[in-house]
Amino acid sequence: MLIGDPGRFRQIITNLMGNSIKFTEKGHIHVTVHLVEEVIDSIEVETEFSSNNTLSGFPVADRRQSWKGFRTFSQEGSIHPFSDSINIIVSVEDTGEGIPIEAQSRVFTPFMQVGPSISRTHGGTGIGLSISKCLVNLMKGEIGFVSIPKIGSTFTFTAVFTSGSSSSKEYKSQQINNQTNSVSSEFRGKRALVVDPRSVRAKVSRYHIQRLGIHVEVVSDWKQGLSSISRGSSAFNMVLIEQEVWDQDLNGSAHFIDNLEKIAITTPKVFLLSNSISSSRANTTTSGVCNLTVIPKPLRASMLAASLQRAMGDGNKGNPRNGEVPSLSLRNLLLGRKILIVDDNNVNLKVAAGALRKYGADVVSASRGMEAIELLTPPHRFDACFMDIQMPEMDGFEATRRIRDSEQNINDRIHFGELSVETYNNISNWHVPILAMTADVIQATHEACLRCGMDGYVSKPFEAEQLYREVSRFFH
Repeated sequence: MLIGDPGRFRQIITNLMGNSIKFTEKGHIHVTVHLVEEVIDSIEVETEFSSNNTLSGFPVADRRQSWKGFRTFSQEGSIHPFSDSINIIVSVEDTGEGIPIEAQSRVFTPFMQVGPSISRTHGGTGIGLSISKCLVNLMKGEIGFVSIPKIGSTFTFTAVFTSGSSSSKEYKSQQINNQTNSVSSEFRGKRALVVDPRSVRAKVSRYHIQRLGIHVEVVSDWKQGLSSISRGSSAFNMVLIEQEVWDQDLNGSAHFIDNLEKIAITTPKVFLLSNSISSSRANTTTSGVCNLTVIPKPLRASMLAASLQRAMGDGNKGNPRNGEVPSLSLRNLLLGRKILIVDDNNVNLKVAAGALRKYGADVVSASRGMEAIELLTPPHRFDACFMDIQMPEMDGFEATRRIRDSEQNINDRIHFGELSVETYNNISNWHVPILAMTADVIQATHEACLRCGMDGYVSKPFEAEQLYREVSRFFH
């Protein structure tokens, strides 16, 4: 556990990310957090900088230049091995417009704007970076940047925290482990192969997959992938392929799939990691050489878990076969569950509420997205939410995003000790299952639901088999 000021730390990152989001139209924004010691060790083994080994493939400025001159990396600022200080380094890298050379000496000056056209286009007061610099100083850190016009910018700062007591550390560690285990228990022990030639991007994918308890091996091309599968003593359960790899060599893709079925101990499920999926793209992808499941990026734990569950059947354990779902099975799952239904159409509300009440659910109805946000702000007693996608004022996607942001804020503050877990029903990790209600069941809608933080979707009107399949993932 780290002891410091999470409010300041969060504000610095928010300010830097806000600028990146404002000025980046294509490519990526990549936030990394490391111990300073890790970065120092990596500098010693890092050789040549490659501007194209990036998250999106777009070139970036050399991040190492953003911390050039930091005392932390110099002889006199070196870290004492027996100190209880924990030095954190954060970098926010983007592929945006970059800062003009003539303006770079003034970026931390209050009310500094690059130019009147920037102010008119993007707004802002020009004090975010100067405030960030002050906050970094208060946290005994340093801040710097590197920027190349038309390429992008990378801002890096350090902050000094202190290490918490061992008892506090063990308590927090147990909380985090409990949180992780609840998500990953069904995936623990499974093995995944990631095919991605970009090591930076592959590292991000590996991190999110490993969070589910899955062992991950990364290869850069088809040949290495087949070699890993053929020599492995235990089978891979899944292969996750970057869209870029698949599109660049369709013949190689087909060859890989053909050989996969021949050499694998058991044929693994194949997934495609993609930044953008249209319904036509999804149909093209799944009607080709094999049946691929598309996982949208950026990856999120809930979205990734839901996609794997859906494709591998782990979310459907115990489902009745032959499409028949006895009413008793649904009643066993829903009896006494408090469920929120959100829909601006009163007829739809009554139909959905009636269907769920038939199985013993305690149903509460809401007609607006803002109302749902208020009802689902922790602490609350809801077990799940069924959310209509298309609503006036605020659609289901935006309402879900705000609910997830609220949950994350509460979770962070509980984990950092700002809030008492007892005040929040002794729940330290808030995440209410949210299922979209939609008549549009094409792949694009499915991906959009998962991307905004929803856990799945059900068609309108409810179909018993699909309803059972979805709710059985959360209720037992």
